[in-house]
Amino acid sequence: METQTLPRRDAVVFRVNLPLIFRSICRTSDWRWDYHEVREAEGLYRIAVDSLSPSVQLSIFCVSGDLDASLAYLAAVSNKTYVIFRSSGGDLDANSQLMLQRMHSIDFALPQCTELGDRGIVALNDSAMQRLTDFRRQHSPPPEPNPQNQGLDVPPATTWSSVQIHFIDNETIRVSVAGSSRIFHYTQLGMANSRNAKPVKQWQLLRTYADNHGVLTWRDSGAAQNVKKQTQELNKKLIASLGIAGTAIEYDRSIKGYRTVFRIEADG
Repeated sequence: METQTLPRRDAVVFRVNLPLIFRSICRTSDWRWDYHEVREAEGLYRIAVDSLSPSVQLSIFCVSGDLDASLAYLAAVSNKTYVIFRSSGGDLDANSQLMLQRMHSIDFALPQCTELGDRGIVALNDSAMQRLTDFRRQHSPPPEPNPQNQGLDVPPATTWSSVQIHFIDNETIRVSVAGSSRIFHYTQLGMANSRNAKPVKQWQLLRTYADNHGVLTWRDSGAAQNVKKQTQELNKKLIASLGIAGTAIEYDRSIKGYRTVFRIEADG
């Protein structure tokens, strides 16, 4: 069974089974696990599916052998866009770069795009997460109008930088944009637990951003170990419920944390 060496900050070397690495990445990236061999000769495997919308799915592949042959095969069988991990590091040759451009696809070198947490959980590092977020944004369909934002006038060209969110209390927020304003309960934003109707973690995270004036770094008390995944989920829920395209919360390299594109504040 093939193994892959992962770097770690304390310079201890870990060798981990490749399927286990990707199963861990799938859990932290919210991908649907779909690991199976596609081409044995090239070491081409399909790992998972990333659902950009109910109708648009992004296939995730891994190549441990001949990258050019794998890219040529994928290009021949479909004109779809892919995310492709390769087990080898280093820069791509000119031919591989050209094929990826023609396929409108993106590649990641596994040794350079992953990090190993203290609990042995493998995840994409911040740089890879930012590249993936930008790539997903390019290929995601525009959100469909949502009846939940009825009463909030959102012009078609509205961006998140023009949005203001103010926490009124622990259960409601006021959203203002382009001179229009509406109060939302967390249940109207898809942030209620289906079993007990209590707020989910994304609502609590939104409040943490409000308490920190829209900024959350690893030093903040609200920055839990799974803040990356929860921020991704919060992004999805805000986009879906308010019908505003783009990314609402982005990773900011300068602060090594996340920053809301919109303005947000807590009551009082």
